[in-house]
Amino acid sequence: MTRVENNISTFKWYYFFWRFKPLSALMIIYFIGITNSYAAGMGVFAVFNIIFSVVKIPGGIFSDYIGRKITLWLAGALLFISFILLALSGQYASVPLLYAFACLWAISEAFINGTVHALMYETAQEIHNSENFKLIYSGSMIFDQLGCALGALAAMFVTYYVPLQILAWLTVIPAFLQLITSFFFVEPHIKIKKQPLNRQYVKIVISQFIKNKQLLFYSVADIFFSTLGDISHRFEGAYFKNFISNWMISLVRVLKHCFGILGFVCMPLLKKFSMVKIYFSSIFFNLIIRTIAVIFNNCLTPFFHMFINFFYATSSTAKTDILQKQFLPEYRATTNSIILFIKGLFTSLMMYLLGLAADIYGIYSAMITLVVLRIIGLFVAFVFQKAAKQT
Repeated sequence: MTRVENNISTFKWYYFFWRFKPLSALMIIYFIGITNSYAAGMGVFAVFNIIFSVVKIPGGIFSDYIGRKITLWLAGALLFISFILLALSGQYASVPLLYAFACLWAISEAFINGTVHALMYETAQEIHNSENFKLIYSGSMIFDQLGCALGALAAMFVTYYVPLQILAWLTVIPAFLQLITSFFFVEPHIKIKKQPLNRQYVKIVISQFIKNKQLLFYSVADIFFSTLGDISHRFEGAYFKNFISNWMISLVRVLKHCFGILGFVCMPLLKKFSMVKIYFSSIFFNLIIRTIAVIFNNCLTPFFHMFINFFYATSSTAKTDILQKQFLPEYRATTNSIILFIKGLFTSLMMYLLGLAADIYGIYSAMITLVVLRIIGLFVAFVFQKAAKQT
């Protein structure tokens, strides 16, 4: 086994510690407790997404030019510091520290997102296994969901005995272990021609979206549906609090991520189907579950959400495989960064607006709005895909 092949096992540990954040399921409740407002609490996520968007393109260029491993080192250090600030913000009830956390967290995530996928795809290429990238990805994402599940399980037991403040300090530990894990990555040796770094660089990447209609279509679909999924995921803790206690919210999150693990485990069984069919079928079934959950609007609602992550797993794998095959090698991280840049801006706007709507009209109205937007988005995607086939 070559050293580069060791990246495959390192990805699993990296994803595990990246997602093993015990405070994650209750983060919105923690934010609201400090800011005393739904809008201000969601505003922390909005600040995160604005900074994430601003840094994302420079972060992608940095990754393409400086290297994947150094980028992940830097990101890990910033992430570790950010979670220390998060814990301090609760200890001192400091809103400025909370927003400082959001800024550093955003910068670190901007460097990680895109870089880790690029490193994974280039690792697959170097070991001559790029056709099975989706299986390497889904195998790593099993540990992503395992980290989420065990983090939520830890939160369930800890919050039964101690306040969220202790949970925030416990979340610092996996952030440090994620930083340590990044030192075990090996930079692939495949030769990628680096393009001149000048004002034309980003213009060239943008022109690829205009020329490649498939890349443009799936990028827009990813931006829209991923944004709604992220908002719902962040908001659901506050929504579920109307029906169940904090420790049960964590239990639901554990079960939700267990279904995510099942989804990634099932991906090898689905590889005979096209990634396009898997992607849109997953979005459709995700919508059905969310619609049923919001109609019930009672103590059963959180438990319907358990099943969502099965289809998150299948759609995430299909979408990532589709996009990575559309990216040009020399612009891989930068192209993904542009998608994430737009997604971050869109998410920031939507998070704040829905947080404001929750303050004025109630959180149930915000959850209904998310479902309606998904229905509209899926209908528009179906119309465009049908039109593309006819032409």
